[in-house]
Amino acid sequence: MVRSYLYFWVLTQQMKPIILSILIFLAIVVELKAQPTDYTSIGQNGIYAEYYLIRHDFSSGLVSLNYERIIGKKRKTSIRMGIYPDFRSTISVPVTISWITSPLKNHHFEYGIGAVYRIEHFQGKYYHDIPAVMIPLMYRYQKSHGIFFRGGINFFYSWPMLASPSVSLGYKF
Repeated sequence: MVRSYLYFWVLTQQMKPIILSILIFLAIVVELKAQPTDYTSIGQNGIYAEYYLIRHDFSSGLVSLNYERIIGKKRKTSIRMGIYPDFRSTISVPVTISWITSPLKNHHFEYGIGAVYRIEHFQGKYYHDIPAVMIPLMYRYQKSHGIFFRGGINFFYSWPMLASPSVSLGYKF
């Protein structure tokens, strides 16, 4: 036992300069990569229309109009609120929080979670409920400002669970 401990101690004493050199090299590389990034050039607001290819059990509409706000210092998180009417008796309001990858590049993967709030007019009364939890998984093409495109699948967890493909076109400012 003592012999193996002594062997380990001698080995670590000989490796200390190598380990120290590797750590210094890694610190230099990390410092070179850690240049400050200008995230202020990214537009924080966006408006877009989203077209759902499959109708949901909680609304007969096919198009939602949305507003999103990018938050946080690194511009990776967004909050979205929309209106999704069927132009008869129901208005649904999807609200999500989403995250995107690589905000300084043009191509992104977007994922998030949210809920749909529904207001329905039936027999002279208004009813309110939350009929679905929403999980968007999207491809997103956007520049820091101007027109952007989203496409992917929104999973609506309601009864039954529905995977609804959708495409969006919007403007970021």
